[in-house]
Amino acid sequence: MQLGRMHHVAIICADYAVSKRFYTELLGLRVVAENYRAARDSYKLDLALPDGTQIELFSFPDAPARPTRPEAQGLRHLSFEVQDVQAAADELAAKGVAVEPLRTDEFTGRRFTFFADPDGLPLELYEAAPAEDLDALLLKLEGALHLRDVRASATQLAELLDEDFHELGVSGTVWTRAAIIEALREEVFSERAMSDFRVRRMATDVALVTYRVHREANDERPAADSLRSSLWKCRQGRWRMVFHQGTAL
Repeated sequence: MQLGRMHHVAIICADYAVSKRFYTELLGLRVVAENYRAARDSYKLDLALPDGTQIELFSFPDAPARPTRPEAQGLRHLSFEVQDVQAAADELAAKGVAVEPLRTDEFTGRRFTFFADPDGLPLELYEAAPAEDLDALLLKLEGALHLRDVRASATQLAELLDEDFHELGVSGTVWTRAAIIEALREEVFSERAMSDFRVRRMATDVALVTYRVHREANDERPAADSLRSSLWKCRQGRWRMVFHQGTAL
């Protein structure tokens, strides 16, 4: 067995409305789905982090309180990566959330701090590693959009494509974000190879990417080559694609 990434963490809350507001409004997690199961008198709220990892927020009647201090055996805390721990801590404090003084990890040298959710579950903010070279980062992000698993995942596509995204396809079709996510989930996949990858920084938070793509043949389409260009924009420390164009060769 080979495990992949962490898919989700489940949390049972005492007050569903309070916890929903905390995780969506204060922490800014994106709602993937919300369902009520009448047979169990239970809400289930699926929330997503930018990398696709999810938190499942449950409400169960009469669930016992979770002992947190002194620390009990088992799951200790959840840790979220942020670019600037001090800025994130200040933002939480401004919203009325109590945050512990910042500490430094003696092994990595990176800063971290703790706070708690409405049920007292310990949550950590941990400083991200130094930013990657922009060329390498955008190559990784752009390349992800040509991978089978990513193209088949609405969650991963939504994290890579900006809300204002649109595309001028090789066929001349104009795609919106919602339309391209749906279309890619239904496509018959073919392997792709990128070459001549170049990044030009247009502004501090905007970069233009150009490259060539060779697409292998599949049962529905012959092999093809195209020129590609993408516009990436950094919002709140995260690079996302806002525009893409393909030109057939």
